[in-house]
Amino acid sequence: MPEGPSLIILKEKLKNFTGKKVTQAGGYTDMPTAWIKNKKLLEIETWGKHLLLCFSSGTVKVHLMLFGSVEINKRKKVNASFSLHFAKEEINFYVVKAEKLTKPLEEIYDWRTDVMSKSWDKKYVKQLLKEHEEELIGDVLLDQSIFTGVGNIIRIEALFRSKLHPQTIIKNIPAAEITTLLKEVKLYANEFLKGKKDGTLSKHWQVYQQKECPRDATEIKVAAIGKTKRKTYYCPHCQVKYR
Repeated sequence: MPEGPSLIILKEKLKNFTGKKVTQAGGYTDMPTAWIKNKKLLEIETWGKHLLLCFSSGTVKVHLMLFGSVEINKRKKVNASFSLHFAKEEINFYVVKAEKLTKPLEEIYDWRTDVMSKSWDKKYVKQLLKEHEEELIGDVLLDQSIFTGVGNIIRIEALFRSKLHPQTIIKNIPAAEITTLLKEVKLYANEFLKGKKDGTLSKHWQVYQQKECPRDATEIKVAAIGKTKRKTYYCPHCQVKYR
């Protein structure tokens, strides 16, 4: 599943389509598409892993799910889930879910939780964490209502860099360590974005897909942990499990 930074990159790739009129819309999506035809694409926004295509009569929310992909001015051999045509140009989405939103985006989305947004508010996120004190930090980091845009790689790297064990119950984590974690989540999300753009993302992984801890040479553990059962890389020596 794409993480928040990947959607920012996709938004940048699609920005040249803003202001252009849709000549045809389709795909096998359950969402009706006739309402988009002859409408201009006014703006493109993102919220976490949602790509938001804004028109005068509504917004298309595109969720790339686990295996979604996008082709610009190209097509795959399989049918697109959702497609937009602009005269001689086109955008084709594969294995995605498309949905029409009619309310203003501000009534639907809270950008204070979006790690890639300028409106991200760590104090607000701290408040939200208090409502999940009995849960594992490794699980809550994947909760998109709290850490919008955080995926498995950002989760794993941020926990390692803040020296927190993924199976630590939130109420047991000292306040100072929560502050450190939030700082590392934001820092690594931006690092992820930069690395994804310049093709160096994997070169800077400290624990994800690594075999040895760069801090103490301990063997990295790999396990499907927590209620999410997502594959997690962590150092059993330097990542503290507070009790």
